Amino acid sequence: MNPYQKLLSNTVLFGISTFGSRFLNFLLTPFYTRVLSRTEYGVTDLLIQTGNLIIPIASVGIANAVIRYGLEETADKKGVFTTGVMVTLSGFFLLLLASPLLGRLEFLSGGFLGLVLLYVLAANLHSVCNQFARTMGHVRLFAADGILRAVLAIGFNVVFLAVFSMGVSGYMLANVLADGISAVFVFVRARQWNDLKLSSVKRREAVRMLRYSAPLVPSNLCSWIINISDRYLIALLIGNAATGVYAVSNKIPTVLFLVAGTFSSAWQLSALTDQPRAEKERFFSNVYAVYSAVAFVAASAVILTARISTCLLAAPDYYEAWRYVPVLTLAAAFGCLGSFLTSIYMVEQRSGATLMTTALGAAVNVAGNCILIPIWGPMGAAVSTLISYLLMFGVRAVHTRTMLRIRWEPGRFVPCTACLAVQCVLVERAVPLWPVWSGLCLLAVGVLNRKPLRRALGKAV
Repeated sequence: MNPYQKLLSNTVLFGISTFGSRFLNFLLTPFYTRVLSRTEYGVTDLLIQTGNLIIPIASVGIANAVIRYGLEETADKKGVFTTGVMVTLSGFFLLLLASPLLGRLEFLSGGFLGLVLLYVLAANLHSVCNQFARTMGHVRLFAADGILRAVLAIGFNVVFLAVFSMGVSGYMLANVLADGISAVFVFVRARQWNDLKLSSVKRREAVRMLRYSAPLVPSNLCSWIINISDRYLIALLIGNAATGVYAVSNKIPTVLFLVAGTFSSAWQLSALTDQPRAEKERFFSNVYAVYSAVAFVAASAVILTARISTCLLAAPDYYEAWRYVPVLTLAAAFGCLGSFLTSIYMVEQRSGATLMTTALGAAVNVAGNCILIPIWGPMGAAVSTLISYLLMFGVRAVHTRTMLRIRWEPGRFVPCTACLAVQCVLVERAVPLWPVWSGLCLLAVGVLNRKPLRRALGKAV
């Protein structure tokens, strides 16, 4: 099997897990927006995102090191897994000690703090078990686990929200149970108790793992700032109801990140293979050409269908969310392109570069939010997100050329970006015959990207 076929095969399997499970959850948006008020939906979003903020801090991002070093042929697998579990448990203990400080946050009152802490623990344990299973070649188990977690989350949410009307608490508890049960499932099916040996933990290897993962923690925090800080500012300056609407508008561009996440899971296994530099540059360039083509075409399609998708996926009270979808989709497209470049940093073990570029984007995002939200409201937050992702991508594109030279094909890249920008204006402004003009933009993007997509089919078959 050539490397392109292997990448495609792994992408399909991971797609069953990552994309399939998250897409099922994505389709539940109409259910959530009908059983939860706009204020409740805004609160649940803040709680989940707060948990997502704490997750990498409490675990020191150790799951990143588990996948990075677990894939090394010479690595001590038991040492990698045991270090991951021990760091996760130690981090949770420290988090418990800091919980009185977290309890002072107003939206964590009313019993929500305990649920957020359990959400963090379950998510971190699930991540370590899940990633280690992937390094051991349990690709089918990885896929099955993703579907199981989705089914559990959906089932518990339906029971807790529709049957018992538990509201925000029910939503949080459903996610805790889904992650916890999924972690146990992977641990048992992969017989990971055989790899959990305290005697296998070596100080030198543990330090190496932490040295790699630690810079990714502030990097994750900066990513969180880019993706989530706007919601806190909207809640502060406008209100929780507006936060709920903006959260719905983010759900639709998330489709791009779901596709990118599916690919990234498979790409990590291919990117770390040993190759001569010239061959690696050719491999990365070919894969990037296809990756960017899919990102551009998908973004154009999402922008074209922004109104109808919002209407189908959310209750009528949330319909105004469509206005922010085009700009957020363009931002997501560049976010996906920027995330591809982090694979170069991963291969070169330059996690510090990931941190610096993400921190730059976060700083610009916060400044943009503070300036633009008071002027344009939620649209200001969307524009700020777009600017930050554009900047991150640009800086990484220049910096990574000192490590690995990827072919950028400006004759395709620039016209595609221009088409997407024009399409955003056409849809948001609702100019006369905008569906026709927007459809022509999608057609133009498809034509511009026909060659890399055709080459991809040729290499994969």
